[in-house]
Amino acid sequence: MKSHALLLGCGLFWLLAATCRAHPLPDVPVRANFEENGDWTLQVEIDPRCFEDDPNVAPYLTNADLAVTPAERKDKLKAQARDYIQKVVEIVLDPAVEVKPDYIWEFTGAENAELKTPEDPVMLTGTWRGKIPAGTTGYSIKALETGTLSVLYHNTALGKKIERYQILFPGENSYVLDLQSYKPRTAAPPPIVADEGAAAAVEAPCAFCGSGGDSYVLPVVVSVALIVALVTWLRRKRPV
Repeated sequence: MKSHALLLGCGLFWLLAATCRAHPLPDVPVRANFEENGDWTLQVEIDPRCFEDDPNVAPYLTNADLAVTPAERKDKLKAQARDYIQKVVEIVLDPAVEVKPDYIWEFTGAENAELKTPEDPVMLTGTWRGKIPAGTTGYSIKALETGTLSVLYHNTALGKKIERYQILFPGENSYVLDLQSYKPRTAAPPPIVADEGAAAAVEAPCAFCGSGGDSYVLPVVVSVALIVALVTWLRRKRPV
């Protein structure tokens, strides 16, 4: 009887824990780096979960998984990334010049970091290097309507990160980065200030799973309580 109660309690624990540890929905970062001599580097990052029907529940491809992934499968993932990025983002130059970056794809950690531990999530990072076309004065991107995930717009110029970045949803255009001053041509929209009630609602952790932080505390407490209650009930039901 006790073993059944323990198994049930453990099962409830892992169910509760899973609901509190859902993976965040992936996005597609697009990073541009402009150098003084006119060299220009584009880097895009794709989480392989993007290729799944429901990326929100798809498991990460980890470094441990990658170690046992056949070469044919790795090549297929790179091909998927090559096709996927064309449906998600468009590079826009001013005056209009067609740009079709031929990215070199590699398996990396997030933000092009080195993969170290077995549990590190694996990203597909595409890198392209070229020269800014003569006469080009502005750079921006467009999140294409054929995409389904948000696109992150990050820029670096002359060795310094440009503080302003954007989150673009399908169909949206980024601000234009002026390639003479390396500043946005348009001002940033004013920040959205929530009222006190809305702020409290956002900051308050989930009453069920404690998801205001990244914690297993409540699932553990609930599971232990259930185990104790079940064992106590079964003892009372057992004939004397």
